[in-house]
Amino acid sequence: MGDKKDQDGPLTIISNRAPYDPKKRSGSTRYERTVGGLVSVLDEIMCQRGGNWIAWGEDLGSSAEIRVPEGDPKYSMRLIQLTEQEVRNYYQGFSNRVMWPLCHYFVERCQFNNEYWKAYDTVNRKFAKTFISQFDDQSSIWIHDFHLTLLPGMLREARHNLSIGFFWHIPFPASPLFRVLPWREEVLRGMLGSDLIGFQLKIHADNFLQSVEDVLQLPIDRTRSQIEYEGRKVKVGAFPVGIDYVKWNALASTTSSEKMTKQIRNEVGVQHVLLGADRLDYTKGILERLLAYERFLEKYPKYRENVCFIQIAVPSRTQLQEYRTLRQKIDEIIGRISGRFSTGKWVPIRYLYRAYPMDRLAQYYAAADLALITPLRDGMNLVAEEYVASRIHDDGCLVLSEFAGAAGILKDAIVVNPYDIEGLADTIDRCLTMDESEKKRRMQRLRRALRNRDANWWCDTFLKSLAQNTAQPKLRIPNVIRTSPNPTVQ
Repeated sequence: MGDKKDQDGPLTIISNRAPYDPKKRSGSTRYERTVGGLVSVLDEIMCQRGGNWIAWGEDLGSSAEIRVPEGDPKYSMRLIQLTEQEVRNYYQGFSNRVMWPLCHYFVERCQFNNEYWKAYDTVNRKFAKTFISQFDDQSSIWIHDFHLTLLPGMLREARHNLSIGFFWHIPFPASPLFRVLPWREEVLRGMLGSDLIGFQLKIHADNFLQSVEDVLQLPIDRTRSQIEYEGRKVKVGAFPVGIDYVKWNALASTTSSEKMTKQIRNEVGVQHVLLGADRLDYTKGILERLLAYERFLEKYPKYRENVCFIQIAVPSRTQLQEYRTLRQKIDEIIGRISGRFSTGKWVPIRYLYRAYPMDRLAQYYAAADLALITPLRDGMNLVAEEYVASRIHDDGCLVLSEFAGAAGILKDAIVVNPYDIEGLADTIDRCLTMDESEKKRRMQRLRRALRNRDANWWCDTFLKSLAQNTAQPKLRIPNVIRTSPNPTVQ
């Protein structure tokens, strides 16, 4: 690896989640593409430029190196296998019971268990060992998210000349909250092994800089957004993630999709269709949204039998008790709303507890007059962007939580406080009575904003910035990717 004679150094992506999952069928192993917006976009980047991807996953084959995609391989994937105990303590434990709630401001849900931390350190070392044993210094590395904060420092210690970029996808909390973490110093020093650290928003980058100053007492150059650490200058910046706008727009534009969109509306049989689409997680504000919808039906009885709220909830972390408890609470509220307001001909809410492929989601987005995307805290929230990209007729209305990172990008959305149940109920009425010309103006501006800063722009901007902030040979950045108008969705 890495003996190219030009300066187009190879790229290695390292993430917790793999772009392809192994499936055992008829005695052989097949690798199926993982469904997910960002993973899909990064997969396309890798298919264009080649390289390597290291992730957690079960390798059901015999080779340490897996060439993907099948049939027309473009790059190599290596899957790191974890023991059941490591999965329990590193992923379910430290990642989901420490880092996730802490960074979303749910500190009361944190479980600061030292066994979780030991496993987290061990797994990060497994990732580091895999890279070090397989690749040389010519590889430029792009590490993703809070599961692997120690990895940059481990790699830097082993290989001083590596070009390392790190991207943090979720909110980075304010310094007073982050300092609650018992292993705060280790996490920060691990991240500072990078040349470039990217966040969704400037406020997240600022929170990180302040935490470094408070915890490590390092001087911060806020003018240049950089930190001098162990003789290196570590750059910190905001790189808002976008979606594959072309793909979502194309999915909603097909003849079959428009037909299914009409079918969804006919099945619901009401004038106004509302939509929520989320992973089932306590950060997504589903409970508060349901309470607001219940209050809306109480306060504005004229909409009864004339509106339906479709809530898609994708199962998530079902092995964790707090997520099972959340599902039970959601079921109870939906049952209460249905019991209070349903009539012989009308059901006020439809609850879809399942995952949908991209083409089906695009149809639901296109069918909804109003999308309620109201997380209590979110790094970005790409569902809001997917809804906008699917509004091919420049209609519809987006209600967006002020605590979603997307609110800083989608400035023509109707921004709300998701904790304000009364205010959210009133906002639903406001949107349903909004003049069509205003809806059109807002949606046109929203769609323009997404087109200009899509996922390809995000990848391109981050990788170019990494190349500029490292002594390594500059990365070869592929031209902006444009998906074919008829993408295949699994």
